[in-house]
Amino acid sequence: MRFSKSSPAVACAAAFLFAIPAGAVASEWDISGDFRTHMYAENWRDTRSGGTDDATSIGARFRLRLEREVSENCEFQTRFATRINESGNDWDAYIRANRDSGTGVNGGTATLDELFVQCESGDGRSRWTVGRMQSDLDLPHMASRSFDRSQASSINIGWTDGVSYRRDFANGWYGEGVVQYNGRDGNGQTFRGPITFDDSDARIGFFGVIGSEAEVGPVFFRTFSLTVYPDALAPAGTASAERDDYLLGAFKLGAGWDLDDAGRRLVAVGEIAHAPNTPLKSTLGLPGSGDVDGWGWQVGTDLVNVFPKHSVGLNYGQSDGGMLISNDFRQNNELAEFRWQYKMTSALRFEFRARWRRELERREGAEQLQRDRDVRLRFTYKF
Repeated sequence: MRFSKSSPAVACAAAFLFAIPAGAVASEWDISGDFRTHMYAENWRDTRSGGTDDATSIGARFRLRLEREVSENCEFQTRFATRINESGNDWDAYIRANRDSGTGVNGGTATLDELFVQCESGDGRSRWTVGRMQSDLDLPHMASRSFDRSQASSINIGWTDGVSYRRDFANGWYGEGVVQYNGRDGNGQTFRGPITFDDSDARIGFFGVIGSEAEVGPVFFRTFSLTVYPDALAPAGTASAERDDYLLGAFKLGAGWDLDDAGRRLVAVGEIAHAPNTPLKSTLGLPGSGDVDGWGWQVGTDLVNVFPKHSVGLNYGQSDGGMLISNDFRQNNELAEFRWQYKMTSALRFEFRARWRRELERREGAEQLQRDRDVRLRFTYKF
């Protein structure tokens, strides 16, 4: 395994662990993990040139987590993760700041997607995390989508290198801030062109959230989040020297209603996001002049336990050309999805997804909008 281009946060977490005397360890290792595989996955595409493509994408992901208390209020956690595709694997093992591309790791990759030390205050209301961590902020339903912070969906692998501080307030509210390290070639999260971290001022980013999961009537989830990537947006394209800050704010909401005593429940969720600084239309190959729009929105609903252990859900959203950091929504796209889930046991679940995606604006020189349809059947086992 190569330890190239590792972030300062990961190095700090590892140094903290090795500095702890052997006698200070308070417990043995706790082992957990998960295995996920696509039993069947196929995508059909109507290309911009007027042709059609058909491709399968069967693969699997395995993750193994180790946890251990290192003091009364601190614990160490790490997780090994690897992804394998049906074919075309680029076998590699590394620990570095950036993924193989802005949207994921290559098949055949093995790495650590967690390596951190986490400490709580005596009253349990404050928590510090240093190192490589997960920092998801998904909508609370089966599709679990987000415009700003969805670490790694499907069988992908992702991470956040940095320092996080969370504080719990009264009435169920909390605040959390993450100071994130970005390598010159990227980070462990999704970013789409023309986001680039080649400027030295882009090394440090910020993600903050204020939210609550306390129930107020049917509402059980609401958050406001802000992402700041200084000097990471190349509005005229990465070949240009011009750089601007990329900011994205998002508001998420979730509500639920119990329908009967058999456990049936209706869940409704929504999100709206905005990026004030966006690329030029010419940069994305879109018609017209000026900047592209910077809005994204989605709505979703689940019917939980429509039959015992079976749930179904729908999701629809649109993403303007300025939405550049979503793991779930491509820029200049709309998406509709149906999902079915069968929880066979608390550890084993099966999911079927049918998804439709289409570009919102036709690119210059394209004969038609690009359209994608895909179906997927997968199972996930946790231990």
